[in-house]
Amino acid sequence: MPNAGDFKPYFIVPPLSSMLMGALLTIGLTLKHAYIPTPSPVISSSNTVSAGFYNSLVILLMALAGLIVVYLLIRYAKFKAFAIFKDAMIIFLIYTLVTFYLYEYATYYNIYPLLLVITFYPLSLGLTAVLGYFSLYSNSQVLRSIGIVSYSAMAGSLLATSLPPVTAAMVPIVLAVYDAFMVYKGLLGKLAESMKGNTGRSLLRGLVLDLRNTAIGVGDLVVYSLMSSFTISLASDSMVLTLTVLVLGVLVGFYATYRILLPFRGYAPALPLPVLLGFVPVILILHAI
Repeated sequence: MPNAGDFKPYFIVPPLSSMLMGALLTIGLTLKHAYIPTPSPVISSSNTVSAGFYNSLVILLMALAGLIVVYLLIRYAKFKAFAIFKDAMIIFLIYTLVTFYLYEYATYYNIYPLLLVITFYPLSLGLTAVLGYFSLYSNSQVLRSIGIVSYSAMAGSLLATSLPPVTAAMVPIVLAVYDAFMVYKGLLGKLAESMKGNTGRSLLRGLVLDLRNTAIGVGDLVVYSLMSSFTISLASDSMVLTLTVLVLGVLVGFYATYRILLPFRGYAPALPLPVLLGFVPVILILHAI
């Protein structure tokens, strides 16, 4: 079981990298006023508190549906079906994200050669293949980290810039509550119990990132990126201050999670303390200015 002495300084690299990469991606999009996709038909585009609650509920239901599918496939030992489903979904997600960002940056930074059919699709497919291999099949911890952090940061940045601001502010807080409940009382805890050890984490490769004798979920990295991207998109003149507060708070919360919560059961929710110590102060700062 993990203990306080197991924490290593490099454990902060994935959450830190996810936040910084998300922030940089968002700066690149917002400075050029890049096209941000409208929310899906089930997401309200209204920037109100009631719409924020509705959108958060929709996102929670989607997260829960995905978790149920993963749990049932593993619970009934459908390991091959699970592996095929997981790898296909991750590769499709990576392709979608890579294609979006490649098109946006090529368009708004006038890199027209990248928009040609003979260059755009081979490059998009090539980057997808590289990140997919890193995330799912590489035996190198460094390469897996690069792949998983990259697509997590891209997903978080896209969510932060496509959701209405009120929804984007509410989602991390709602997901932190959901995370705590599902880890200690719900399916995430049961899944963590059944997936302890190297065999379990190997089966979940691409959905979790190994940190020595424990792991952090892709969903956590996506939320970290979402928070930094949201901060960048709204902070304007106070960008440096708010991003610094966020990063320090999230890293302190991540460290406290490992030192305080993780030893009890060998697993712990990675969102509540980082959101409480990092994102909530940022919301208060943004409200004050």
